[in-house]
Amino acid sequence: MENLKEKLTNEIEKATWPLLEEHHKREALLIVDLELDLVDVSVAVANDDVQNVKTWLTSEKLIRPTDEMIQSWEENPELGFKFLIIQPYVIAQEIKE
Repeated sequence: MENLKEKLTNEIEKATWPLLEEHHKREALLIVDLELDLVDVSVAVANDDVQNVKTWLTSEKLIRPTDEMIQSWEENPELGFKFLIIQPYVIAQEIKE
């Protein structure tokens, strides 16, 4: 478990919206709320931790991008994201300055 967390921490990539958009188009993109830790959420998804994932989905801390979010990202193409790939998903989080 700890090894997976360490492994994922080292695999975090950065991207801008245009790079993530293709994953959104195939409905594989999930956005993590800034209150949560990207790695913790990714570990839960990778381990099929249904309880936590369901809680985050219900509380909208883990969501598919909304039209409003996408519009805002398209208007700020330089906005950065950090992301991890947990097949078949791409799990991303905005980088806040």
